[in-house]
Amino acid sequence: MKKKSKYILINFFVLIFLCFITAFGGIEFILKKEKELLEEKYNSLTTNIKDKINSLILSKKNATLAITLTLSENENIKKIILNKKETNFYDLNNLSKKLKDYTDFKNVWFQIINKDGISVYRSWTENKNDEIKLYRLDLQKILEEPKIKNTISVGIYDMTFKSIVPIYKNNDFIGTLEGITHFNSITKDLKDIDKVEPIILVDKLFTEQLKQNSFSKIFFKDYYIPNVDVSKELLTYLENEDIKKFLEINNYVIKDGKIITTFKIYQDDIKLADILIFKDLNLIDISEITKFKQHAFLYLILFLILLCLTVLIISYYIYSKRLKELNEYLQQTVNNEIIKNDEKNKLLFQQNKMAAMGEMIENIAHQWRQPLSIITTSASSIKLKKEYGILEEKECEESLNYIIDTANYLSNTIDDFRYYFSPERSENLFKSKDLIDKALNIVKISFNTNEIKIIKEIEDCEVLTFENELLQVIINILNNAEDELIKKDKNFEKYIFIKLFKEKNNLKISIKDNANGINEEIIDRIFEPYFTTKHKSKGTGIGLYMCEEIIKKHMKGTISVSNERYIYNNKEYIGAMFEINIPLS
Repeated sequence: MKKKSKYILINFFVLIFLCFITAFGGIEFILKKEKELLEEKYNSLTTNIKDKINSLILSKKNATLAITLTLSENENIKKIILNKKETNFYDLNNLSKKLKDYTDFKNVWFQIINKDGISVYRSWTENKNDEIKLYRLDLQKILEEPKIKNTISVGIYDMTFKSIVPIYKNNDFIGTLEGITHFNSITKDLKDIDKVEPIILVDKLFTEQLKQNSFSKIFFKDYYIPNVDVSKELLTYLENEDIKKFLEINNYVIKDGKIITTFKIYQDDIKLADILIFKDLNLIDISEITKFKQHAFLYLILFLILLCLTVLIISYYIYSKRLKELNEYLQQTVNNEIIKNDEKNKLLFQQNKMAAMGEMIENIAHQWRQPLSIITTSASSIKLKKEYGILEEKECEESLNYIIDTANYLSNTIDDFRYYFSPERSENLFKSKDLIDKALNIVKISFNTNEIKIIKEIEDCEVLTFENELLQVIINILNNAEDELIKKDKNFEKYIFIKLFKEKNNLKISIKDNANGINEEIIDRIFEPYFTTKHKSKGTGIGLYMCEEIIKKHMKGTISVSNERYIYNNKEYIGAMFEINIPLS
């Protein structure tokens, strides 16, 4: 009896020791893994923020150059340089105000300089006719060798994006036009979209020249700060911090509940400024890491339970060789099942991940194919007509509007895909007529090219639902109808009929064509994922599947398709008709 008690006591202490070692090792592993995952998360976040800043700077530079290039061709600009008194004064300051009211360009300035280096017009002041080439080395080089220059520079007023474009009259160089924009839109995007607090610190090399006429009037520890929206709380926090240490950060640091990183701005190998970026750690999504930690501790607890049971079972059957062998067999079986389950879970996770990524890429490609075609067609038309000198201003403006509308649609589509499964999407109120007009504007050029006529019957009413997603559905259906209609003979009259009306608390939309309908053998399958009758280079089979997902799951409505025979202009046609019904309450 004493031996048995001693044996039980020994096994008890052995069990406690094993549990302690296992628990200690497991906890250390979990915490180490958590730290590695957090470092990966913060590294990825830091890289994404720096890439975003670089992209925003490049976009702003290109946009500034685009505006300046466009204005440089204006005849009024050339007349101002040539000082023709009979010419009406062309107010670029008024243009700056319009850009501020209707675009993201909240601070845009223009300066016109003649070939002698004299400033004949500034949009921000009435002062003019001063010989600025005397203190502008960059201008002297351009006047000697006229060429387009697109830079970031620090002057006596601010750090800005500056585009300088030579202006010619009858192939003679007569002067330059400068377009100048501010950094505020970049920091605003970072604050609004990425939820970070940026502060731009212009290098101390330029502090003295900025003190008298600086735009923002904000100086901090002898650094000029050009972004007027800088957080006052952040400046208060930095009062007691060593700025130099922050500027020496290579990747990121974690301090006071914030992740801090830097981005350096160079021009011609000269450092102009540093951007310090602060983000609250509470705003970083680490839910996956938290779940991993929870699951890991759960598995550790289960393993400890299993360990205890195993030791107890082994101890209990120590006197019996047969039962001991049986216990070893069971233990091996359990271990094998754990390994198999782990392998299955890893494989399933990888398959799900790849499938989701593949589906998202296919969705984006499908949604972008037609809008990108419109942008390419419009841009090519403008370029060709400009080369032949037959480009009219009204036609150019219309084509540019098509490109802008289509680009906005692509941007909205990206946001819609990003928040496709997010519960935080919100409905918005819009006019039904505006919805149809947006859709038709997107496909207008392609439809005109293919001689497709639109017959509309639209009841103008206010609708509260997901506008952009409904717009995607309508455009998808219109594109599918177009794909079928362009297969017809050249002399075939191509029609698409759009009808929209409100019935009780439901929005009803029907879209039909005269392309002879859908084969009855496959009509019941067209909403299936990856089912398509098109060549693989022209379709993925996910467009209509995605339409059904949007209408049913997001809008709680219905979408159906049927072949309809009808008469229009005394002619009988057959075509596919899509019917959409969306509850509005």
